[in-house]
Amino acid sequence: MQTHPALRPRQRLLPLAIAYLPVVAVGAALSFAYGVGAHPGGDPAKDLLFRGTALAPPLFLPAALLGAASLARTDGWPATAGSGVVGLVGLAFLAGSTLNLPNDLDAARAAGSPVGVTIGIAVVHWLVGLGLARASVLATSRRPGPEVAIRRRRSQPLT
Repeated sequence: MQTHPALRPRQRLLPLAIAYLPVVAVGAALSFAYGVGAHPGGDPAKDLLFRGTALAPPLFLPAALLGAASLARTDGWPATAGSGVVGLVGLAFLAGSTLNLPNDLDAARAAGSPVGVTIGIAVVHWLVGLGLARASVLATSRRPGPEVAIRRRRSQPLT
């Protein structure tokens, strides 16, 4: 019995990336609604693309995530490179949601944004980052899964 290709680890990266997009949209919308930038007194219109805000990551990271997850669906070294970039984006989410949290809280307080929203979004990004890093490691693993071993045994002639 063959498994569905969508269940292979590299195939899972793009659906994960797409499922993450509403988090980015909500964070960006809240950044503009509350006027929260990357630092106290920051401007979300100037900060969102490359620096991010207290409520949203830099927008180049989700774009890189989508591109890399799409590339990971191919074969060979491009798939490995795409899977690796997905892992790096995951690590960036982990780092940004933990190391930058004090600055994010200061920016949220200065703009009058609820601190709980900032903490909640940081927790979501930490979990997404951990999931992306884990999925990337599984996708770049060279070990064949059990379905490959079963197919190999079935294809070998009986002696």
